[in-house]
Amino acid sequence: MTSTSSVPVPQRLVGLRLHRRAGADGAHASPRARQLLDLEARNRQREADQQQLRELLATAQQQVQALPQVVGDRLDEVAGVAVELGLSIARELVGAALDQHLVDPTPTVARCLRDCVHGSGGGGDLVVRLNPDDLAAVKTNIAASPELARAAADAQLVADESVPRGGVRAETGAGRLHYDPREVLERVCEEVRREASA
Repeated sequence: MTSTSSVPVPQRLVGLRLHRRAGADGAHASPRARQLLDLEARNRQREADQQQLRELLATAQQQVQALPQVVGDRLDEVAGVAVELGLSIARELVGAALDQHLVDPTPTVARCLRDCVHGSGGGGDLVVRLNPDDLAAVKTNIAASPELARAAADAQLVADESVPRGGVRAETGAGRLHYDPREVLERVCEEVRREASA
């Protein structure tokens, strides 16, 4: 006895129509098939839009993560510019003060008189060189102070064109001392730059 197995069908398949795409755009398809094709096209477009959005989000995330470094770099640049601007202003102020005779080298000369005369044994070999524009004012200031006048009695105050305004050059048998406000300012500038870049 041979048995054949069959798949039971609960009801008859009546009215089932198989559709075939007539063209790539489904122009000759039925309205239901057109709806399915439109749905498929919309799904593909949605997937493409979602992919593009994911790529944009990834790019934005990278930019946001890099932002602290970029801001830090920019702040370092701004800080460097601010430091240089401040130092330039300081140079201009010192230069203007020197040009307008507002820098008095008397305190520097007083230190030279106290330190160099005593250091050289008071043998009268101290020569203090000043810019000619500063010499008269320094002599007047020294004469007004009895202590400085006594110390200056063992020294020679000499005008010297090679000494800058506000500067002092002291020479003794034991050595030399050179003071220039602009050089002092440049040393300060270098120290400020070093601290700012640390």
